[in-house]
Amino acid sequence: MVAPTEEHAAWSIQEAERLLLSLRGVLSVRLVTQPGGGIEEIHVLTTEEVAPKQTVRNVESALLAHLDLAVDHRKISVAQTKEKLSVPEVPEPAVRVMVAPETQSRLLFHGHQVQTERSHLLRHQVEIEWRGETYLGESSAADLPRARLEAVTRATLSAVEQALSAELDDQRSRSATLALDGVKVVNAFDKEFVVVAVQAIAGRDARELVGAAVSGGLPDRAAIMATLQATDRWVRGRV
Repeated sequence: MVAPTEEHAAWSIQEAERLLLSLRGVLSVRLVTQPGGGIEEIHVLTTEEVAPKQTVRNVESALLAHLDLAVDHRKISVAQTKEKLSVPEVPEPAVRVMVAPETQSRLLFHGHQVQTERSHLLRHQVEIEWRGETYLGESSAADLPRARLEAVTRATLSAVEQALSAELDDQRSRSATLALDGVKVVNAFDKEFVVVAVQAIAGRDARELVGAAVSGGLPDRAAIMATLQATDRWVRGRV
């Protein structure tokens, strides 16, 4: 197994595995890296507590939000076991067997639906998960590229605000607001990225948050992931 190079010094295999082990239902994780330090494969063993497709989404969003690491979902394989406290023997000696600690508070992407309200007007519903609870945000806009990205981003911010409000006291001094500053598709390094800028306001404190995600032909999903990346650490710092 090859460790990340200088270009990927922002994360390590051990750090990524510890992060993924904190996800709900995950029992063990093994990362296989490329010679250049990029991730080639991610093998995850879980209980039956979480569906495999949801585990894949959780792995994607956790790596992107906390390590700024975009991984294609096709590189993630999930196996399930009925055992909750122990892991069966795995033939590959490189596999590390660990029991996951309690789920930490991370914003995770749960789902995205688009509904037609009337001609050329779409309503976006974005569902996220935080601390075992799900929150749904909605926003409507015309079915145009820029308006669509702004709507899906606002829907995500609405869900994040709900998650944060559920944890905060009713004191006005602790209230928080997330406002979209802008969302844009940019091309860099022969790839297409979606970049999201957010204004986070809590009392007298106002901060600018930025997140980015590789589009991969799915700009709506990238806008959601970029929004979660921008807001995750700030939200966790509020509670």
